[in-house]
Amino acid sequence: MDDVLYFLITVLYEEHGTILKCALAVSRNKLPEEAAEYFMEPESRKALHALLPLHVRSCGPIVDVESIFWMGINIS
Repeated sequence: MDDVLYFLITVLYEEHGTILKCALAVSRNKLPEEAAEYFMEPESRKALHALLPLHVRSCGPIVDVESIFWMGINIS
């Protein structure tokens, strides 16, 4: 089983009244166990939000999360 999860996260960019999308690669051990399957639950979104880059995190709350197959990068 792959130990990296890939997400396309949609954040409400409150200051500009629009949305922002950010791809995120996360090691499975950095998320709550159920976050891989139930990523739109409040606890899962909170954990994912904390892992976003600061400039994305500061834009606003997560409004959608999609699991994606791959992003073309490697993380350590």
